[in-house]
Amino acid sequence: MSKQIANQKAVTEQLNALNNARGKKATIEQVISTVRSLPVHKANLNALGLRGINKKREHVITPQIEGMLRKVIHMVKISEVS
Repeated sequence: MSKQIANQKAVTEQLNALNNARGKKATIEQVISTVRSLPVHKANLNALGLRGINKKREHVITPQIEGMLRKVIHMVKISEVS
């Protein structure tokens, strides 16, 4: 399996997790640097409170947060808080 297909599957899994988490609290972790990324992506990560690799923040998944996460889904890891 190529690296691109594996990455696409991971993003699809993240989007499915995001859809199931609406209204719940989730931990969001930045896993990719903002160096050489678009200004829109940097702004969304800053608005989410993620200012570096391996930084984590907890958010309640609202439509606003969900929209920001969809822009940077390839740069973050989402996990539900139990």
